[in-house]
Amino acid sequence: MRQLLIFSIIILLVPMAFFAPFTGLVSYVAIAYVRPHEWAYMPETQLSLAVAIATLLGYAIFEFTRRAPRLIPNTLLLLLWLQLTVASFLAHSQELAQGKLIEFSKTFLIALLMTAMVDSERRARWLLLGTVLAIGFLAFRSNIGIILTLGQTRIYGPGGAFEDNNDYALLLNVAAPMAFYAARGEKSAWISRACYAVSAMMMITVLFTLSRGGFLGLCFVMIGLALKSKYKITGIVAVLLIGSLTFAFLPDRIVERVGTISTAREADQSARMRFDSWRVSLHIINDHPIFGIGPRNMIEVFDRYLNTGAIRVSHNSFLQMAVDGGLPALALFLGLMLLSWLRLRRARGILKDRAPDSPLIAYSHGLEIALAGYIVSANFLSRHDLELVYEIFALATSFSLIAGRLEREAEASESPALDARAFEPELAVK
Repeated sequence: MRQLLIFSIIILLVPMAFFAPFTGLVSYVAIAYVRPHEWAYMPETQLSLAVAIATLLGYAIFEFTRRAPRLIPNTLLLLLWLQLTVASFLAHSQELAQGKLIEFSKTFLIALLMTAMVDSERRARWLLLGTVLAIGFLAFRSNIGIILTLGQTRIYGPGGAFEDNNDYALLLNVAAPMAFYAARGEKSAWISRACYAVSAMMMITVLFTLSRGGFLGLCFVMIGLALKSKYKITGIVAVLLIGSLTFAFLPDRIVERVGTISTAREADQSARMRFDSWRVSLHIINDHPIFGIGPRNMIEVFDRYLNTGAIRVSHNSFLQMAVDGGLPALALFLGLMLLSWLRLRRARGILKDRAPDSPLIAYSHGLEIALAGYIVSANFLSRHDLELVYEIFALATSFSLIAGRLEREAEASESPALDARAFEPELAVK
């Protein structure tokens, strides 16, 4: 029955994605996170790939001339793509690198497609809602599991790239503030309540993943939400109060797990492994600073620096980017984060003057906090390929372009009136 339902979805979504490419884009994003083929016992089914191909073909035929790719605003993204491509061809094992490069290329291509197709507030709203409600569905399922086990469980991800509890916590930390501010910018009361609800469920789920990096990221997300509130001191006090009350009712295993953060370096094997990985990563970067060793090649090279069978990645997204693509790749990655933050702030400033009711103002706050949540949580695991972060890069670019267009249109409409007022005194003198 489940397999029949999934095949029915494929039959419906593929032609829809072709004839309505933006619908295909939102569907692709939702499928990539929900992974319906996993809970229909068809893990090998390439449902998202089929929708992606149909979306790309539909875009090329129906929308390309009206919404051409935004290459110049995406210069840093394209340069990062190029850097990783060169690093892959120079890699120790090209076979391992090429497989990871394909994954990167898919992520970058979808990000470019987003900047081309998300050219209005309406489209930005639907893409953001599609993303947060899809991830919110995962959090809803996780909360059901928490309730059924009376909190005596450890939550893992839905599968695929987010099967690990730490990866799942990272995803939720990035998505939670996006959902919160999607609710703030929403005019529909029902959708707004749903977004608030899934944001809360995402935060609760992070605690039950027992991910210490996820917990630290969640703390920064909560502080970010408080600092973005109208009454900042009151907001921080409220966060501290809610946090204290929450810990009073949490199962002991969560409290104990969080309590090991301060002593993890000395007493915890998992934490010591991470420190070992960081040291190995720094040695690799020192030996290969320009192009790294190629994506996914740390698996092959690790034993040259530390003979252990337990770890094979950097356990730090920023170090992993430098290991995979060299220091230029890390600089471009950090540059994308900084540029996105600046674009969000600039777009918000323009919109407050030109369109104070725009939901993009609220969305931009959520994206800023999402970046902060990523930066903190990503220091403890290798997820420099997280698709949601590249979606934030794309949305920041789109918001900047939308705000810039609005500003130019406003200035153009004001110019004739200014010219007329300047000409009137000359007529009076004559």
